[in-house]
Amino acid sequence: MLSSVCNKSNFFSCLDCDKNLVAKRLWEYFPDDMMIVRITEKNHNIVEAIKPLRSTKLNNNSISVGKPLKNLLTSPLGEELIIICARCVEDEAPVNFEVTSDCFGIGSDQHSFELLILPIMNQPGVVTHLLSIALSPGVNNVTQIAKYSEQDLERLVEERTAELVATNLHLTYLATHDGLTETYNRRYLLDLANTEFKRAARYGLSLCVMMLDIDHFKTINDEQGHAAGDHMLKTLAHAMRSTVRDWDLVGRYGGDEFIIILPETDIQGAQAIAERLSNTLQGARVSVSIGIATLELNDRCIDDLINRADHLLLNAKRNGRNRIECTSFALTA
Repeated sequence: MLSSVCNKSNFFSCLDCDKNLVAKRLWEYFPDDMMIVRITEKNHNIVEAIKPLRSTKLNNNSISVGKPLKNLLTSPLGEELIIICARCVEDEAPVNFEVTSDCFGIGSDQHSFELLILPIMNQPGVVTHLLSIALSPGVNNVTQIAKYSEQDLERLVEERTAELVATNLHLTYLATHDGLTETYNRRYLLDLANTEFKRAARYGLSLCVMMLDIDHFKTINDEQGHAAGDHMLKTLAHAMRSTVRDWDLVGRYGGDEFIIILPETDIQGAQAIAERLSNTLQGARVSVSIGIATLELNDRCIDDLINRADHLLLNAKRNGRNRIECTSFALTA
């Protein structure tokens, strides 16, 4: 039907309207000849874009962009097509235009076809363009279009849903994790820790909190630069995640201080995890001081354990660093 080619892939970008979704998807994917007609004034429409899949000439002339729509067919069919388009604009609804004429013939064969014309609206809801699809005879084209549109829209919904889920997951990750170390951030870690505290207190379970930081971290930053400090923080975070169990909670408390929440773990189990972590870090030439607090009967909130672990961490610093300080006794790493 249309022998000149002008594919405007971004044509619909200026027509941000939900009503144009079907037309947009048909233009992009439907396997039939199509053209977009711009409505300039009453009964005067201009071909603005065409997307043919096969070459067919009309009255020995090629249909091309910029020519009036009425030139598509010989008189009186051309005038009748303009009337059909005007009705589509007025009703804001698709219309069919059936034609049987030798003007679309290839050679001397008579050719029957059908034009499905759909209105395209701008954002205020005014019809400014028409999408015309040339459909082959002998096929239930309306059913074909409806089925295609439904399937395509279902696929589009699935794609958009998957994109939305992925975006939400990414945003959730950004909201709950530290950007540098990829451990939990302080706010989210404390929320999780508070939940574990309530569970342990309710069911009489053991619970330990481990607080640690890098020895002489300020000196490392001052002498080697912040890039070296960042690398050390990442090394520590990786070692913690690879050492703890799947259900333990690792988070950055602030600066070079980290907290590990150890559910259903007594002081001996927490001490064993701390020793493995310290040994792993020494292999990476990173020295840490660690304080470990365990749940006690008079504890009222998770802050009680965190404060005790903080004091024990300070004791490890005062006692020479590279140490593990526990609630009741201390060990040199």
